[in-house]
Parts: sequence; structure tokens; C-alpha cells
Amino acid sequence: MKKRIISAVLAAIALIFIMIQPPFVMGITVFAVSIVALYEFYQSVRKVEYYPVRIVGFFSCVMFLLYIISHSFASDLIETTLGALSRTLFQRNIVFLIIYIVIFYLMMQLIFNKRQFTLDDIAVTLLGIIYVPFLLSFVFLVRCMDNGFELVWIIFVGTFSTDIFAYFTGKLFGKRKLLPKISPNKTVAGAIGGVIGSIVCTTAFGYFYANLYAGINIPHFHYILIGLICGVIAQLGDWAASAIKRSVGIKDFGHIMPGHGGLLDRIDSLLFVAPAIYFYLQFFI
Repeated sequence: MKKRIISAVLAAIALIFIMIQPPFVMGITVFAVSIVALYEFYQSVRKVEYYPVRIVGFFSCVMFLLYIISHSFASDLIETTLGALSRTLFQRNIVFLIIYIVIFYLMMQLIFNKRQFTLDDIAVTLLGIIYVPFLLSFVFLVRCMDNGFELVWIIFVGTFSTDIFAYFTGKLFGKRKLLPKISPNKTVAGAIGGVIGSIVCTTAFGYFYANLYAGINIPHFHYILIGLICGVIAQLGDWAASAIKRSVGIKDFGHIMPGHGGLLDRIDSLLFVAPAIYFYLQFFI
């Protein structure tokens, strides 16, 4: 428990430091986290003899980084060579071309390198790309929205409050198991406590910080709904990661964070919450 608390405090300090920097710092952080988390995912599936084409996965992280940097400096790069290169690289047809090349390259592995890579390996490669860098990139997309500095905090508040309340509520009141075949420690009380905790914390953050302090005019009921969404989806993300770990026979994806496991263990809920909040903000606010 002591290691878990110390790791969480240090991670929170690092997050606050990154958040107060210009947006591109978060972009680079998202890239770095994607590389590490994708590496952990690919290493985990090797336990059951899947061998993803890792170079393709890491290439996708680099492409997300380039997009992130160009996006965060879009207004500053308009009249520069780098800006012209960015607009050329990320126009629709070029993006489609890159996707085509990636798929073509993977399929060629089945023809010319079939002794090393199988169809399962190709599928796991693509799953890793979608699961880690693609989903994680929505954190930065929220950061780049109007009032993005305040809004992106909602993702972290909703996700981490769900984890914290679910953990302690489950410890104190959890008796009835929720998903014993996937995650034996999950309880019904913990799941309910996680949702309630997310609603309370997200609503309090939205009302006192986002609206009163930062001056964002968002009706209060949106924060309640966002808290509900975070509370439910964060736990679904956690359960999905547990299902993957159970399938490959591991307890944690890694050991980078004492008491928490790997980096992917720490962001598994965040991966599902960030896109949900992004689309909610886009469609309803």
C-alpha cells in the first residue's frame, strides 16, 4: 500500500507539471507513454506466442507524434516550410496512403515472412495500435480544444476518482464478486462506489473550478452526466485490460510503477474514457 501511495503521488506531481506546460509538452508525453504502453502490450501477448510486427506499431506512434506536434503549432506554422510539410503530410489522401502502406506491409509479412509472422500476429499488431496510441491520442485532442486546459482535467478527475473510490469502497464494503473469472478482486460495491465517486468529484471539479474559477459556462447537469460516463467507462476499460491479462496469463503488464504494475496498467481506464469525453464535448457542449 505504501509503495502504491508514493507512486500515485509522484505520478500526480508529474501530471500537474506536464499540464501547466505548453500543449506540445503533453503531445510529446502522450507519444512517450504510447511507446512504453504499446511495448508492454506487445510483450504481454508474446507470453502466449503471438509475435506482433512491433516496428509497425512503433511507426504508428511516431505518426501520431508528428500529427500532435503539427496540430499544436498549427497557427504558428501556417507560413513556414514545416507548416506546408505538415499540411501535405496530414491531408486526407496522404493519411489514407499511409494506412494503405501499413496494411500492405503487414500482409506482405504473411507472404514473404510467414515462418515468423502469422495472421494472428498481424491482428494483434493492429489491435495494439488501435488500443494504445489511437485511444490515448484523444487526451491531446481534448487538450487542444477551446478551454482545453480545464476540460482535459475532467478526463483525469473522472478516471482517477473512479479508480480510487472503487478500490476503497470495494475494500470496505465489497462482498459480492462482480467478475470473478476476469478480475477476482472486483466487487459490486466497488463498482457502485466508483461511479458515485466519479459523479461527485467530476461535478465538484466542474462547478468550483471549471465554471466558477475558470469561467467556463457549462450547465451543471453536463458534469453529472460526464461523471456517470467516466464512472462506467473507466471500469469497463479496467475490466478489458484485466481480460487481456487473464488471456495471456499475467498479473501486470509491467513493473515500471511500484504498486501499480506497468504504465498500461495505470492508463487502461483512461484509454476508454478520453475518447468518450472528447465525443461528448464535441456533440453535446
